[in-house]
Amino acid sequence: MSLPRINGEVARLWAEVELRFTPSGKAKATVPLVFNKRRQNPETKQWEDVGSMFVRGTAWEQFAENISESLVKGDEVVVSGELSMREFERNDGSKGQSLELSIFAIGPNLKRCPVKVHRAERSGAQSTPADDAWSTAPAGNSEPPF
Repeated sequence: MSLPRINGEVARLWAEVELRFTPSGKAKATVPLVFNKRRQNPETKQWEDVGSMFVRGTAWEQFAENISESLVKGDEVVVSGELSMREFERNDGSKGQSLELSIFAIGPNLKRCPVKVHRAERSGAQSTPADDAWSTAPAGNSEPPF
């Protein structure tokens, strides 16, 4: 069954991110997300919760490590990814299904909190390329260099 993609939806972490490593050393983050639907009651003009969807998101490698270092339980995030259903067998032998999200992008909702971005150093890349017009601006000058 084809499930929809999540594109830029707001969710909240309902537990801490779990970071694990495969035997080969590959990082995997499990991100517990809850998407809440709210609507305004036309009679009372109060906002009401009208449903929640709990999903475990998954990310791999450096992306997984960045998520686990950046996000904590209770954070409101904006997330994009692809939904899928996973079938499993319970301890009692019965079958079950879980909804999972393969995360493409995730970050804190800046509407709720300020964030300072720390860009990762990339091996082999210069931090200020020669064709970067901003890198040649004189110190103290806030005017664009073009």
